[in-house]
Amino acid sequence: MPDLVLSPIAILAGCALLYVGGDMLVSASTFIANRIGMSPVAIGATIVAVGTSAPELSVSLGAALAGHNDVSVGNVVGSNVCNIILVLGLCGLFSRLRASREVVRVDFPILVVVSGIFTWMISDHVISRAEGMVLFLGLAAYIGWNLRRAAEDPDVGEFFADEAAEVISEHEEEGWTRPTLRAVAGVFCLGLGAKWLVSGSLQALRPLELSEAAIGVTIVALGTSVPEIGTSIIAARKGHGDLAVGNAIGSSVFNILGVLGLTASVRPLHADDVSLIDGAIMIAATLVGMVLLAKPVGIGRLQGGILVAAYGLYFAGAFLVQPL
Repeated sequence: MPDLVLSPIAILAGCALLYVGGDMLVSASTFIANRIGMSPVAIGATIVAVGTSAPELSVSLGAALAGHNDVSVGNVVGSNVCNIILVLGLCGLFSRLRASREVVRVDFPILVVVSGIFTWMISDHVISRAEGMVLFLGLAAYIGWNLRRAAEDPDVGEFFADEAAEVISEHEEEGWTRPTLRAVAGVFCLGLGAKWLVSGSLQALRPLELSEAAIGVTIVALGTSVPEIGTSIIAARKGHGDLAVGNAIGSSVFNILGVLGLTASVRPLHADDVSLIDGAIMIAATLVGMVLLAKPVGIGRLQGGILVAAYGLYFAGAFLVQPL
């Protein structure tokens, strides 16, 4: 009985701490980077972009170190499906979502390729340390490419600068002490939130005899995706469709290259219940989002409702199909 009461509380508290911790870490890091002379474009393309995946990183790394590899990998798979299907669907329900031609022709295909690399790597149910390092080097290359693209394309540069400016303006009058303390508190909240979310999810769903991968792609992934959901919906309601879509795509790329890359570099991931099917679902979700946004009408309430319903089916299917 105590577990049935405490586990949901731990899950909700974990999600809240991940959201607060990620926000504190990004705002503090952005402020410090701005103070030492880093350009807004560089801040937006690095700190702000990477910071959106801080909850996923803390959860996947923590789960792997605790021996829950399927939760670690499943979290990334589920978060990416959530980013594309649920996040874009919810954005469409609040405001018609459109994306630029470059997002459809460049950013979406990059996510498809990265998802394909993950699918190939997980085909033997193992992401080795060497493969993790390759993914992490891919993240460095991706960030470098974004910085170059921002320098060559004013629209891309403005996109990253706007992301940074919004965070910088919130704390521009502060000194050094508060941002430093906020960064430390953010790291602490992320670590504690990750622990509570994973342990609470495992305890709450243990009676259902679900695989750890199923728990990772559902409850854990949804919990770590809360920042992306909030950020993208706010951007969509303000009419910044590219920002909403860019957040979803960028976070998904960082999840695979950064989260899995760093986690596997620290500890090789043996995920017995994560398979080619999961990779195929990720790729299919990305293609669906790309096709919908390639049309002039974009994603409205009808398309958004269908996407949200599709995510509901995916969520339920993870519970019904064992193993994934």
